[in-house]
Amino acid sequence: MVNKIFLVSKKTLWSDIVFHKLKDEFECEYFCDDSYQKALKNSNPDWVFFLHWSKMVPSRIYKNYKCVVLHAGNLPRGRGGTPLQNQILDGIVETRVNAITMERQVDSGDIYCALPLTLQGSITDIWLAITDRVYKLIKHCVRDDPVPQKQEGRPQIYKRNKNNVLPLQNGCELVEIHKFIQMLDGETYPNAFCEIGNFKLEFSRSKLKKDCVVSDVTIRKRHG
Repeated sequence: MVNKIFLVSKKTLWSDIVFHKLKDEFECEYFCDDSYQKALKNSNPDWVFFLHWSKMVPSRIYKNYKCVVLHAGNLPRGRGGTPLQNQILDGIVETRVNAITMERQVDSGDIYCALPLTLQGSITDIWLAITDRVYKLIKHCVRDDPVPQKQEGRPQIYKRNKNNVLPLQNGCELVEIHKFIQMLDGETYPNAFCEIGNFKLEFSRSKLKKDCVVSDVTIRKRHG
């Protein structure tokens, strides 16, 4: 019997890759907006996987369908918004990608399965690694239906990071500047930037050296 699954995600290169891998093995439908809610009424998927999705999901959906959140963090630490960026800023190098049950409290669900993930490299490098882990976790869930286990330990909840201004104030260390550029250097993320006069300087491809940070800089004229 072929398992039917829904993949719900913001439209990104990463979610596209996951979908194309999944559709070769399962009956998989892909949604990048709230249209999945209407589709649920006309279909009965075995699983609904949410990847890179920040919108609230109505309780009637996760209570009536097998909804799974894909989340990167050393749960129960690392719950909440922009977990990759916040963990990079915290100096965390090794974390996990988890498949968890969807619950009312964000990222608090039981863990079906998890795989290790390194946070070294650019955010693009990290997302390519996440793509591989997500595909493997979804395949394991669908094929093996593992029993989810409760999270253990004291929760830590991150607030969503909305600040992309490069921290260049007195007392800021080079490693902090490098991490800040690194965590925003990828598709769907606005680059770290600073403004000088009528110009906006955007930073990417950061490398940390012994006594400096080397980075590509794009200079744009500010509007308004």
